[in-house]
Amino acid sequence: MFKKITLLSFTLLLAMQLVACLPRPSSSESEDDNTIPHGTSTTMPTVAESAMPGGRKRLEVVLFKEYINLLNSCLQRSNQIAKDVLADPSMTSIESSAMEHERNILTKYVRDSKEALTAILPADKNDQNNRFFFAMGKDFVLEDFNGFNRRRASTTDELTPEEKVSWETLKKHGALEYTEDMEKRSKDFGCHIVDEFDKYMKSLSVSEKEKEKEMVEVWDKYTKNELNMDKAEFGEKLFLQLFQYES
Repeated sequence: MFKKITLLSFTLLLAMQLVACLPRPSSSESEDDNTIPHGTSTTMPTVAESAMPGGRKRLEVVLFKEYINLLNSCLQRSNQIAKDVLADPSMTSIESSAMEHERNILTKYVRDSKEALTAILPADKNDQNNRFFFAMGKDFVLEDFNGFNRRRASTTDELTPEEKVSWETLKKHGALEYTEDMEKRSKDFGCHIVDEFDKYMKSLSVSEKEKEKEMVEVWDKYTKNELNMDKAEFGEKLFLQLFQYES
């Protein structure tokens, strides 16, 4: 019943792929308090960034800002849904520890998502690694809500009475519409990445194309329809190439 939101899970996917390379969280970035991680302390561009054409770095910054706007939009809307669900009388229709647990999860999400929405990446930390960690932090928080929805929307697992109440209340307050809209916006963003990358490819000089040889080859295969991907899917691939953690 619940469709997967594509681009919104990309930083989470990257985190799983690169978990062995991630630094351990400090005491102020513990998993328990769900603090938004801001990445490494370096303020200098990485070696890989320094070797990039200037247009590539500008492209990454522009798309990063747009991606953060997308994440913030999801956080804001899901925050409101969670608050509406908590205010619904149905969420207190069952007196049990399991029902209290359902409310506690949503209460924590309201708090965490509000914190994630106000998190801003400092200007002096706007490098590749910090952008990765910053987006990953927002995505981790958002996944708490999306995961909560997916589990209660399951058609294979038997829900408890309390989970059924949560799911019916979520639907009542727009969870299905939220998912459908965010999936559409995610796909639109994937297509937008391709459009912006097309402009970037056309702007490259011969020497810059040599520096971006791998990306140029991928782009050439896409334009020749050799990748068996639609536009949104290719945008996802580009996203994974443009935004990754530099170990």
